[in-house]
Amino acid sequence: MNQPRKPIFGFLWPKPEPGAPVDGAYRQTRPVRVTARGPLRVAMLVLGSLAVVIVAGTSMMAAVATGFSVATVVSAAVIASGVFLVLRGWVVGTYVSDDALLVETTWRRLVLPWPEVTGLDRIATRVPLAGVPVPVRGERVIAVDAAGRLVPTHVYSTSPDLVLRPEAYDMAALRLQRWRQEDA
Repeated sequence: MNQPRKPIFGFLWPKPEPGAPVDGAYRQTRPVRVTARGPLRVAMLVLGSLAVVIVAGTSMMAAVATGFSVATVVSAAVIASGVFLVLRGWVVGTYVSDDALLVETTWRRLVLPWPEVTGLDRIATRVPLAGVPVPVRGERVIAVDAAGRLVPTHVYSTSPDLVLRPEAYDMAALRLQRWRQEDA
C-alpha cells in the first residue's frame, strides 16, 4: 500500500531505473528522446489536448440529449481522429537506444539499428517551420542507412522543440552524433 503512485501519463517522461547499473556494463534498452519537448511544442499540445477534451465533452452531451443521428457518428469520428492526432503529437520525435535510432512520425515508426546507420549529417536544406509544413531555410540532421537511403530526423533548426534556440539545436545534433559514435 505504501508503493509510490505512478502518474497517469508517466510514459511521456520516463524516469531512470533506480536499480540499473551505472558502470560500463549498463545498456540503454529503452528509447530515450534526443531533444526534450520545447516550450512551443508543449504549448501546442496542451492547447490541442484541451480543445479535444472540450469538443469531446460537448459532443457527448449533445449526443446524449439528441439521440443517435448521422451527425453523432460524424462528430464521433472527428473526435476520435482528434484524440489520435493529439496523442501521437505527444510521441512524435527522434529517439535513441543502444540498439537503434528510432524516428517516430505521426503515421509510422522507423527503426534503424545502429550497425545499419552509416552516417549522421547536418545538411542545410528547406525544413518545416515549427512543425508546420511551411518550408524555410534551416539545417537538419539526416541519418544515412546502409542502403544509402536518407532518413530525416526531428532534429532541425526550426523544430517546435528547438525553434529560436540555436544552442539547443547544436546540442541535440551533437548528442545524436555522439550517440552513434559510442555504438559504432
